[in-house]
Amino acid sequence: MIDSDLLFQLKNKYGKLYSVKIKNETVIFRELTFKEFDKISYLQTLEDFSYADIEDFILSYAIVYPEEFDTMRIPAGVVSSLAEEILDISGLFNVKIAISTLNQKRQEANEVKNLMKAFVLATISTYSPQELEEMTFSELAEKVALSEKIIEIKQNINGIESTDLTLQLIDPEEEAEKEKAKAARHNLSTKDGEAKYEDPIARKLWGMNQ
Repeated sequence: MIDSDLLFQLKNKYGKLYSVKIKNETVIFRELTFKEFDKISYLQTLEDFSYADIEDFILSYAIVYPEEFDTMRIPAGVVSSLAEEILDISGLFNVKIAISTLNQKRQEANEVKNLMKAFVLATISTYSPQELEEMTFSELAEKVALSEKIIEIKQNINGIESTDLTLQLIDPEEEAEKEKAKAARHNLSTKDGEAKYEDPIARKLWGMNQ
């Protein structure tokens, strides 16, 4: 079984990881980079390399554990299946997986940490996403506040009316309480027989999401 500290280091280095059991041994692999895929595509055009050689290249790039994994230790059919799976999860051949991955990343971009990182990166060009990932929440929040101030100063320098642009974070619990209070106020003012605020049709008419 792989050591948890090593697994954490591998995730930090390579990002998302995948695993498979081969002859009771755990094999961990990652997605191919565009550069690696381009090289593999180039090698496929050369007569000196067979498809078996190409599969070996795919595995040598993608397998991160065990180190120096020897493909000769496993059956050829397993090598082919694993190479095909690596190409699939890399989103380079399978359109459905590529679309699914992109949509997932779009959702993740709306998470608080990523919204804060995007705001800073759009304003302060000296930081990289990797550097921001190393920060604490307080440090990142400080950079967000600095970015807001930079935008304000730039607008003043260029004679642009201040837009008071700030990164607004929403507390779901607070929003839920506001909704309950709003519904309660409306229901108190309704007469018998009128639609209550919880009525889905009424909510739609009043501009509320169902």
